[in-house]
Amino acid sequence: MIRDFTYTNGGRSVPARQFYTQQGADRFSVIVADFTNGPAVDEKLIDNAAAPLRQRGEIKFQFAAEYDPGIPGRQLDIFQPNGRQLRASVYMAEHRLYITEANSAPGDFAALQFEQSVSLINAQGTDLDKNGNLPSRQYNCRK
Repeated sequence: MIRDFTYTNGGRSVPARQFYTQQGADRFSVIVADFTNGPAVDEKLIDNAAAPLRQRGEIKFQFAAEYDPGIPGRQLDIFQPNGRQLRASVYMAEHRLYITEANSAPGDFAALQFEQSVSLINAQGTDLDKNGNLPSRQYNCRK
């Protein structure tokens, strides 16, 4: 499913789109917030986006991790008070903030697959992961 909404971060409100699926109590989601009128990458926006995720439970691990050089982000694994596991990431590239969430039973394989399968692509469908000297992956995407 898809929903458009206004995302607020650090006192700024911008258009955003959420792509998500719900399977029983499990929910997998990707939010893309459009910060076109700001810097291409903003560490403060990344930290602001990770803060409410951290508040949702006991942090098992968190890392400052790059998706690719020049694409900073955070990866988090959180156990929530309701017994569920939240695997989340926040990345920023090309004026877009990407927030992923996989909310599931602890150790759920589908959530792990979702977390590991997310690719950041631009409007032309080109993967932002440069893959070393290999050509960038290209996806046939529609707006």
